[in-house]
Amino acid sequence: MKSENEISTPPSTPPNITEAAQVRSLNLLPEKSRKKYEQVYKTFMDWRIQKNVSSFSENVLIAYLGELSDKYKSSSLWAVYSMLRSTLIINNDINIETYSKLKAFLKRKSEGYQAKKAKTFTPEEVQKFIREAPDNIYLATKVQNFKINL
Repeated sequence: MKSENEISTPPSTPPNITEAAQVRSLNLLPEKSRKKYEQVYKTFMDWRIQKNVSSFSENVLIAYLGELSDKYKSSSLWAVYSMLRSTLIINNDINIETYSKLKAFLKRKSEGYQAKKAKTFTPEEVQKFIREAPDNIYLATKVQNFKINL
């Protein structure tokens, strides 16, 4: 039996289990966009090296995203934040979800931002195109559109 002064320490994880967990954790990233996530992470890590920064503090991330905000719109900043959040948890066991000043910074950058919506044709415009566009140029498009409208 242990005395009151002894502190029990949990047993360490064997190296082969740690390695297997790391390999499996890479599968946590979306398969289709894994390369994009890894590129965003690599760019951030390269920026840290260039700036001679060793920490992952909230101020470091605000400075990094602040630099990006000079050339990217707020929607892109949120995407970078999301990808960094995922990759930093997986690779460095760092949860930036708790960085409230960082979220406030991103929200401030989003104020007044209006997303561009794709223009779509009305059903009347589609019908007009099918009736009036010359067949010798647009026949394949008309046939394809006709199949969609059935």
